[in-house]
Amino acid sequence: MHRRQGLSVFCFRSMDRRLPAMPFAFYDLETTGTSPAYDQPLQFAAILADDELRPLERVNMRCRLAPHVLPSPVALAISGVQIDQLTDPALPSWFEMMQEIQRLVEAWAPATWTGYNSMSFDENFLRQSFYQMLQPSVFATQFNGNTRLDVLQVLYAVHWRAHKTLAWPVENAGNAVFRLDALAPANGFKDHDAHDALGDVEATLHLLQLVRSRAPDLFEEILDNRDKTHVDRLLASGEPLEFVTRLSAAPPRGIVGCGSGHDAESANAAAFFDVRIADPVECFSLDQAGLIELLDRSPRVVHRLKINESPMLFHSRVVDETVRDRCREIASSPDFSRRVGTAMAELRVQRYPPPSPGESVRVEERIYDGFYGREDKRLLRSFNMADDWQARMSVVEQFGDARLQQLGRRATVLMAPEIMPAAAVASATRNILTRWRGTEAPPNGWTTIAAVHAQIDRLLREGRIDDGRAGNLRNFYEARVRTLEANQMP
Repeated sequence: MHRRQGLSVFCFRSMDRRLPAMPFAFYDLETTGTSPAYDQPLQFAAILADDELRPLERVNMRCRLAPHVLPSPVALAISGVQIDQLTDPALPSWFEMMQEIQRLVEAWAPATWTGYNSMSFDENFLRQSFYQMLQPSVFATQFNGNTRLDVLQVLYAVHWRAHKTLAWPVENAGNAVFRLDALAPANGFKDHDAHDALGDVEATLHLLQLVRSRAPDLFEEILDNRDKTHVDRLLASGEPLEFVTRLSAAPPRGIVGCGSGHDAESANAAAFFDVRIADPVECFSLDQAGLIELLDRSPRVVHRLKINESPMLFHSRVVDETVRDRCREIASSPDFSRRVGTAMAELRVQRYPPPSPGESVRVEERIYDGFYGREDKRLLRSFNMADDWQARMSVVEQFGDARLQQLGRRATVLMAPEIMPAAAVASATRNILTRWRGTEAPPNGWTTIAAVHAQIDRLLREGRIDDGRAGNLRNFYEARVRTLEANQMP
């Protein structure tokens, strides 16, 4: 075990380490809850593997709980994190762990950052943590030649296109189960330490190794999709394609169709038209309102596909003349694709309307409010190179972006309250208590005291914790509240 800048890092390096052109960086997070904006990671684990999926390096990091975060009791029960681990003073802070992860992403680049359900969960958590802890690159896993791959999506494609590659455990209703803790053991991965970040990384690597060895042609097709220009070329080809996805709890399936434009405001979001359930010619005459209704229709006719998230997109295996003709019609109607792109942008605004003038938006939810300017990027480097929080605070005062000013002041009062004026600390503790004691939180927001006690009661009813564990948890949460009431950071 190496102690590096206050971090507990476990590294097991091969004797002959060789970084190929595009290694794989398998990773996983264990977190305090399900909200990327209002929870935090507690554990980060990663394995660097070469292009043949042979492990080269393993890293395992933990950090202590930030003062303003109430961890979900359900999340703690799932991960098995103990109370004394949350506040262990020997562990690094959230800020220090994110610094180390950012350095690791830079050191391993270029690599394919690979996880299990990572596009929906881990990527968002990593991005928010880089943002809130003022790291220079919020989108680190997408820059410097890095690409991304979600093994859960890979397994959807394997289930549909090469079913016999793996054993598929089923639930009572007969549907395949895609939980990692079920799939990995069913396919020969023994002693899986489920919901430990490193254990989940090992299991994810094992499953992808099986796909590579048993379905090599499909594996190579999947890897091609890491390159978004390749995906774009497929979509623009006018050829019949198959997009493999999973809708809700239904089994994965392949949707046959072709590209039909890009979101007018987001070049990475493409439209994929299902030519088996609709004739595009009948849609060409739709006005803009009609196109928006088409995009919102169920069953879905036009699917939104992210070209920079390694979508499971392939040449269609079976093509009839109707499918081929409909794809040709779309390819020969660029105006239709342009109008679909405009409708995509308008529908997105309808679903996620921007704040009204004067409406206050929490800083956690402003992550996508634009890129930082060149000077602020330089200052972020200085902020992270500073020796202490006093020096960092002097950098905060120079930021031009209001988000960085607010996040910098907040990080300082949370991580180093001793250097802040007493009034600033008292104001911060009051704000945290107000948030915790609120009766409601925003959708996928922070954990409140009321939610904590409701979750503990539920865990007791379900037999997932005993009375002793429940009592320890209640004491822990009550102690955090009392510390804040004394105008101190827990």
